[in-house]
Amino acid sequence: MRKTNILRTRLVIFLVAGLLVALPALAQIPTGTVTGKVETADGTTRLPGVIVTATSPSLQGQRDTVTGNDGTYRLGFLPPGAYDITFELNDFNTTVVRVRVNAAQIAPTNVGMEVASVEEQIIVLGSVETISETATISTTITGDELNNLPVARNIRRAVELAPGVHSTGPQIGSTRESAITINGAMSFENLWLINGVVVNENSRGQSLNLFIEDAIEETNVSIGSVSAEYGRFTGGVINVLTKSGGNQFSGSLRVSLQNDDWESKTPLTTVEQEDKINEIYEATLGGPIWKDRIWFFLAGRDRLLDTTEQTSETEIAYAKQDDQQRFEGKLTANLSSSHTLTGSYLEVDQAAVNDSFGDILELSRLVTRTDPQDLTAINYHGVFGGNFFAEAQYSVRNLDNGVGSGGERGLYSSPWQTTFDNSAWGEPNFCGNCENEQRDNENHLVKGSYFLSTEGAGSHDIAFGYDSFNSRSFNVNHQSGSDFRLAADDFLIDPNTKEVFTVLDPTSGSNWVAAWPIFGLDNVAKTSFETNSFYVNDRWQLNDKWSFNIGVRHDKNDGRDAGGNLVSDDSKTSPRLGLSYDVKGDGDLVINASWGDYVAALHGGINTANSASTGGATGRAILFYGGPPLNTDPNCVARGDCIPTPEVTRIVTDWWLDETGFNPLTSDPNDIAQIPGVLFLTVPGEVSNVGVRGGISSPSTEELTVGATKRLGTRGIIRADLIFREWEDFYSNKNEVGDTVNIGGTEVDFVELGNFGDGLLKRDYVGANFQGRYRFSNRFTLAGNYTWSELEGNINGETGPNGPISDDPLQYREYRAFPGHRPVGPLGADQEHKLRVWGMYDIVQGDRHNLNVSLLQNFFSGTPYHAEGDVDTRPFVTNPGYVSAIDGQIDYFFTPRGAFTTPDVSSTDIALLYGFRVAKNLELFFKTEVLNVFNEDAVIDLDTQTLDATTGDFAEFNPFTESPIEGTHWGKGDEFGQPQNEFDFQRPRTYRFSVGFRF
Repeated sequence: MRKTNILRTRLVIFLVAGLLVALPALAQIPTGTVTGKVETADGTTRLPGVIVTATSPSLQGQRDTVTGNDGTYRLGFLPPGAYDITFELNDFNTTVVRVRVNAAQIAPTNVGMEVASVEEQIIVLGSVETISETATISTTITGDELNNLPVARNIRRAVELAPGVHSTGPQIGSTRESAITINGAMSFENLWLINGVVVNENSRGQSLNLFIEDAIEETNVSIGSVSAEYGRFTGGVINVLTKSGGNQFSGSLRVSLQNDDWESKTPLTTVEQEDKINEIYEATLGGPIWKDRIWFFLAGRDRLLDTTEQTSETEIAYAKQDDQQRFEGKLTANLSSSHTLTGSYLEVDQAAVNDSFGDILELSRLVTRTDPQDLTAINYHGVFGGNFFAEAQYSVRNLDNGVGSGGERGLYSSPWQTTFDNSAWGEPNFCGNCENEQRDNENHLVKGSYFLSTEGAGSHDIAFGYDSFNSRSFNVNHQSGSDFRLAADDFLIDPNTKEVFTVLDPTSGSNWVAAWPIFGLDNVAKTSFETNSFYVNDRWQLNDKWSFNIGVRHDKNDGRDAGGNLVSDDSKTSPRLGLSYDVKGDGDLVINASWGDYVAALHGGINTANSASTGGATGRAILFYGGPPLNTDPNCVARGDCIPTPEVTRIVTDWWLDETGFNPLTSDPNDIAQIPGVLFLTVPGEVSNVGVRGGISSPSTEELTVGATKRLGTRGIIRADLIFREWEDFYSNKNEVGDTVNIGGTEVDFVELGNFGDGLLKRDYVGANFQGRYRFSNRFTLAGNYTWSELEGNINGETGPNGPISDDPLQYREYRAFPGHRPVGPLGADQEHKLRVWGMYDIVQGDRHNLNVSLLQNFFSGTPYHAEGDVDTRPFVTNPGYVSAIDGQIDYFFTPRGAFTTPDVSSTDIALLYGFRVAKNLELFFKTEVLNVFNEDAVIDLDTQTLDATTGDFAEFNPFTESPIEGTHWGKGDEFGQPQNEFDFQRPRTYRFSVGFRF
């Protein structure tokens, strides 16, 4: 265990080291745009030749332009922040409009100039809202607001504050966290950007934690009517901007305190919570190296989190440690008033001590896992002649996944699991000292834009560009240190020592040995899923009332597996069309509508995409255990003569070798061709029964939106939008009668992977989003949003452990052609109601003291579930000519999809933030938060076990002609609809504290 002074020393070291690293490294900053028209105060005459100048603490120097013949102007590439926009013209009073610019958004700013009678300057409060007023449906959460609210200050919590965003995807690990879905899309089909650089991880498509909380400037969430400048998503686009320094030195030092004992217990909390404070240290520092020329920004984060966990069933307590450091270094170099070079370097060093996989029974399953990652990027943008803008970017991200996470390489390093649940003992899964799994991406981007102002056809803001993104993975998929996995249908536990003994009865016919040999190690390479895109987009302001967004994007995929085989060579064109009608021509009430297509990137993590390759992929051979009985007498525990699990592993492995002569560590795959009793050997690549022939296309969605935005004077804004989406080209499989391959001397049916679900697979979304914000005074702001939505279909398309998965609509289709197999209904990510409302009030506003209180009220309706089991359809189908034995367990919905719903969840969260100004530019702050003030304990996950004729004592039925009867043909498990552990409840009442300095 480290001491606090060591933590502080390391914090100082990595800040200094970060500065040295950051100097040569260069990243894109997502910028915003101010555009509009300038006319006389009475609105009768447009004014050409007006000098428009933007100044801000966020901008090096100033940016200026001149209005065109129709009085329109554009100021592009503005770093997000608060701006003064100055308008100057002879014979008119100088006008200054104060406006907020958000990342990747347009701030419409129209001005009426007064004829000068005396020389004066007029200051106008412009749009300072964080809700977009254009056709794009977008919300911005600033770092300051996130700091005030009772939420964690990370990207996930910021995104969850936007409408249309639901935390209803598959559960991530053994926590309360579920993956984020946006407007009905699968959770891996969002585009996550930090400083304009993609940070999606390659397997499950989730956002990597490449940020420091105190460094976040703002988070912008676009959920609909997104321009053609963005692609590779069907959900939403998240743009996170980190700070960049400035002409004045600024920084912060924060310590956040957490303690298991500060969290109340749920009804099923069994582990005694340890009363130990865990600290998270954050530090930031930014300022000028050369004022208005070169700014630097550094940030660091250091966390050592100690928690107490326990094993399943044996209930052995153990300490788990999560040790993580994050670093960021950024430079912003203004080469001239029109050309800027920016850059960043981000790094995360992480080690998980006593990490585990599955529901472990023994401490032997614990490992120390590291997941180092980094991101480097360089970006240039420039202004030429006032109307032409150019940008270029290069970025690369690296992640070594799960280093050390597994058992030692060796013939007897095999994990055990039960045949009926996830209980696991013996050696860890995977291989801890084999090849490192690498998940990387590389991105090249070139963009130009031109602002054209005409008298008759309005103004055109035309953007065009090329975007090349390559997602690469290197994965030698060892399932264990021995390349064996072993399963038993029973085990014994010594109540005194908690030792687990494996029980093997060869007469049961359900204990098995599975060999997962790795083939093609000499040829393994990185998978490469590259998307090359071209786009053009025109934001056309026709007149005071009508404006349009017209764009088109063309995405071409080139997907290659680890053996270099081409698995995708498709392309898609996605048009985007948006229009806005300003009812009075003054921005007070704007009607918006849009139609378009979004095309996802071909996901390298799809479990089918690499199946055509032998490079690093596993084969599989299963043999049911037929050796001597082991530990079948339960009295051996009391006598003390049970055979220990390591010895059982050795006996079972030697029995396999005697039966087969096949060693997965050393033998050739052909050695296993004729083993009696083996189900069959599946080897990826040329001898696989699963593969890609015609290629895989990217999933896509068609979107239609309609909405309105209404300003509430200069103090607020409300917005309502209706969104419709429909998906196509799902990942799916099929096979045909007579299409076979030879595996181990046996003809088996060939399964083709591709997109075969159109007309069979369905996923539709409709949502109504309402959001608003109002500043009652300089002290009090009220904001929030409400989403009503329905997500219906018959494909969930992903799981927590695997990420994206393929469906089987045309695989052995004759055996699945009954209504109860794939009914349409509410999908797992569906959530009908989501409401989040928050208020922030400065109780004290003084020169030296400031006290802010914020309250966040949450309401989430429950998510759907149903009773689903299996049915054996083989007795009711005449085999049309398939040569393989189909699995007798086919999915059957005994109730309608989504027949039940988990309880609604509500909570009230509150935060107090106190600041004391120690000196002119130095403030001491203290923040305390209480989450779930009233300690509500709604169930968010529960058991859905359903018993049927294949798993219980129930009668078979013909699914093609009969309707099953509960109690006769199927039944709910004893715990159906009940929570199983503490993580099945919402977070109980929790206290958090943080303290620090900022200047």
